[in-house]
Amino acid sequence: MPGFRVRAVVAAVLVAAGARVAAIEERPLPVFSVQDGSGQTASSSQLTAVPQYVLVYVAPGCRPCDRVVELLKDPQRPEVAQRVVVVVRSDAATASTYIGRQLADVTGVTWYADAQGEAYRSLKLTGWPALVGVRQGRIMWSVSGVLNDASTVASIVQSWVTY
Repeated sequence: MPGFRVRAVVAAVLVAAGARVAAIEERPLPVFSVQDGSGQTASSSQLTAVPQYVLVYVAPGCRPCDRVVELLKDPQRPEVAQRVVVVVRSDAATASTYIGRQLADVTGVTWYADAQGEAYRSLKLTGWPALVGVRQGRIMWSVSGVLNDASTVASIVQSWVTY
């Protein structure tokens, strides 16, 4: 039961950090569409080729979102950025500007725009920033809202993508 152990560890760390754990139970990744940087539509099943990743849902103008995105800039852990999918709550042009400003010097980050909020609603998120642990097309855990403890968030993301 390694999946249960991972979810239990993530839950314990998040509760200790005071974050709201929105989902601990495993469920299929819902079907939704987002747009890539060129405005092309991608479905939730096409977000990335890696089987286990963290979906990071953010919005421009959200300072806590900016702090979470900062975690992807760790030069000591370049594999983290390559196993993260960023979904930005905006149109593709605004998302491109946001990603360019926030992650200009980070390679390997996959990002999409969620102009109509379809991904947000389908994922049943309760705020942003949101982190969603996905493994082989299934949501294993998620947390939404203000995540103040950067070291805890970094630990969760790094643990999940290197697990």
